[in-house]
Parts: sequence; structure tokens; C-alpha cells
Amino acid sequence: MPGLLVVTLLVLLSAFFVWMVFRWPDFFFWLFLILLLDPTGYFTIYFDKESWGGIFYQDLLFPLVFLPVLSPKVDKSGIWKDKFFKAVLIAETVFFFYHLIVYGYIVPQNNFNDYVRYFLIRWRMSIFGWFILIPVYIMAKRKMSVFVDILVVVTAVVFTIFFIQLLAGLDIFPIMQFERYKGSGIMRYSLFSTGLADYTIPLALFVFLLNIPYKYKKLLYIAAALVFVSIIISLTKSVYVSLFAYIFTVFFLMFKLFHYPVPTLFRRGIFFSSILVVSLLITFPQYLDYSIRLGQDIYLFLTGNPYTSGVKEARLENQVPAHLGIIRQSPFFGAGADVADKYISLKYEKSDYEISDLPVTGHLAYFGIVGILVYIMFYVQIIKAMRKLYLFIKPKISKEFLAANRMELAMVFISFAFFFKTLIFRPNYLFKEITYDRFTINFFAGVMLAAFYRMREKYKNSETETPADILNPGEHEEKK
Repeated sequence: MPGLLVVTLLVLLSAFFVWMVFRWPDFFFWLFLILLLDPTGYFTIYFDKESWGGIFYQDLLFPLVFLPVLSPKVDKSGIWKDKFFKAVLIAETVFFFYHLIVYGYIVPQNNFNDYVRYFLIRWRMSIFGWFILIPVYIMAKRKMSVFVDILVVVTAVVFTIFFIQLLAGLDIFPIMQFERYKGSGIMRYSLFSTGLADYTIPLALFVFLLNIPYKYKKLLYIAAALVFVSIIISLTKSVYVSLFAYIFTVFFLMFKLFHYPVPTLFRRGIFFSSILVVSLLITFPQYLDYSIRLGQDIYLFLTGNPYTSGVKEARLENQVPAHLGIIRQSPFFGAGADVADKYISLKYEKSDYEISDLPVTGHLAYFGIVGILVYIMFYVQIIKAMRKLYLFIKPKISKEFLAANRMELAMVFISFAFFFKTLIFRPNYLFKEITYDRFTINFFAGVMLAAFYRMREKYKNSETETPADILNPGEHEEKK
């Protein structure tokens, strides 16, 4: 009897949960998605596979992301009407089958049991994670403002707690902390995962430079300032480069798309940057000097010189040659999902075959030239869509266009920031998502393509605005 009561209670609670999700599909979809990307690092550390007998937190949240899409309120028809989305989806599907069959089964020549256990199950998120593209596109096409609101609120709350934790010595979220330079006493601090928090910076810049009306504007600025400080105190080269990429993308789009006068852009950029730097000086003033030193290290790394500590980048001296050794042995199809001993040289440590920091050479070694060319089809379709999107927006820029499409343009800014960072500023991280989860890159692909579709639908029967309508922030300021 008690067992029946428990089952009945679980069924009722599940039914109530589904009813809530179906009634408010937008809120729950974006909430589940942001949780899936782990904005605190808590899930990554405390809900890992080892702790839960092989079950990962993503195994729960990934299916939950699809649940709101099943709501009767959500229109799921018409996704094949968008030729850009269809092209990206086809490219991802082709690589999915290559990943599943050639890379996972044929090349390593595993038996079926090992294939299921050590490939399909162990690497399930990197294999199937690209499916997130479909619900993201459907829900972003429906409504984007809920995502922005949840991202801003969650980021502000998480990073406020993070800094209170650091300053007060509390133990709430798991924090990475270790020396930047051995024996220096200079510590690095960061959350184990920040989800999409970094993109509050290009979003805040977009809102600030164009004076976009937004109900949580102050909270957005606070969130961006906290994220900026967290990036600085992380003392991580790749994250610094990402920060530069975000800012560069916004300035580039403001100048090229919005015809923003350079003097005005420079003044406002300096003002915005000053607020961020002041936030750093108030909280962790010593990290201004540390960040300058790390900037010098980035320059030294790019010019092939030893770091300020006198140490050379070991990954270039060990990992790259180790990867090249595999490439020479199996250039076309790579080593496959399981690197057999025949590919491992005694000249290098096994850790030198790790690919997290050097995915370009690492994935070329594992997937081969053929596999990488198959995956590049996805990037080709993304670049084509970005180019068409840019050319679509440019002649239409006006105050009226901005007012009617501010949410879509916000998504364009953050998605361009992601892809500029990936394609231009951090090329060593190209293809990283192939053997990790595929969520983030397909999230940005989905929202960018949805924003493009929404704008095309609004303006497919309208004519291009005249040059007199083009937004000119300089003139606008003078009139005020």
C-alpha cells in the first residue's frame, strides 16, 4: 500500500510538473537550457559521472530541454522553410553519422559491446549534443526576450555570490584556485563553469552604445561588470583573448553596420571600459598589474618567446609533436575513438596526447583529414549564414529597424561574438566541441539563425529604408 501511494504521488507530481512546463514553455525552456550549460560549476563538480554511477547531470537536463517544445502552445511546423537552418542541420547530421559510424566504429575496429559501452555511452553528449540545435531554433524563433532576462538575472546572482564567497571566505560554489606562476603567490580564481555568462559583456555593450531600452538594464551592467572582474582574476590567456574578441566584435559591428562615428565609439568605449576597470580596482586592485603581466605573456607566446617567468609553452613542444606523430601514421581517417598503443610513442607522456588545449592538431590526429573536412561543412554553412545575415541587416539599419528588431539584433551581436572568437581569435580551439558537449556552438547557431529568420519574415515584403533613415549616433547626440 505505501508503495502504491508513493507511485501515485510521483505520477501526480510529474503530471503537475509537465502541466507547468506546457503552460509556460518559454520560461522553462530557457531555464533548463541555462542550467544545462551549468552557470555555476556546481553540477560539473558534484553531479559528475563518477559520483552518480555513470549518470551525468546532463542526462536529466538534456531531455528536459526538449519537454517545453512539446507544449501545444509551441509551433513546431515550418523549420524546413528556412534554407539556412536546413543547411546547417544537414551539415551537422552528416557529421553525426560520420562520428557515429566511421570515427566510433569502423576506424578503431572495436567489437560491438565495446563500441556501445566505451563510445556510445561514455561519449554520449559529444555525439548526440548537436540535437540541441533543433529546440533552440524553434524556441528562439518563438521568443528571445525570456532567454535574455533569465541570463541576466542568473548571471548577476551567481557572480554576486561568487565574489561574496571569495571576499568572505565562504564555501558555496566550487572554485578553482591555483598559482598562475609557480612560487609567485599570484593566485587564479574562477568557477569551474560559467555557462553563457561571458556573453553579458557584448550584450551590455550593445545596450549601452545604442541606448537600448531594457527593463533590467542596470542589472545587466552589474552582471557584465562582475563577469569582467571574474575574467581578469582568472588570469587565463584564452579567456583574456575571448574578452578581447567580444569587445572587438561589438565595435566592429557598431562601426560597419550602424555607421557609428569613430570618435563617439571611442568616447563611449573608454567610458564603458573605465566602469569595468573601476569595478576591478574596488574589488581586486592588485589584479590590474597581474593582468598586465598576463597580457605580456600572451604577446610573448604569440611571438614565440618564453613567458615572463622564463618558461616556454610546453604544450607546443610536447603535445603538437605527439599529435603530429599520429597524423603521420594515419593522416586520412585518424586514430579513431580509441587510440591504440600503436599510435602512442614512448617519446611522449600519455598526457601529451590530450586535446583539450590544442583541438586543431588533436582532432586532426583523432578524426583525420577526412573527418575534419566533413565537420568543416558545418562551419562553411555558418559562415555563409553570417555573411547573408550581415548583408541583410546593413542596408536596413535605421532607428525604426533598431526599435523593431532590438532583441534579434542582440542575438546577432552575441552570436557573432561567439563565432568571431571561435573562428578568428582562438583558432587553436577550433573543433573543441567535437569530443566535448556540442551544446554551446549549436546554441549560438540556433539563436543566430532564428534571429535571421524572424527579421526576414518581418521585412520580406518591405522595401529597404532610404539612406536618410540610417542611424547616426553622432547626429542623434547633437540634436539632443
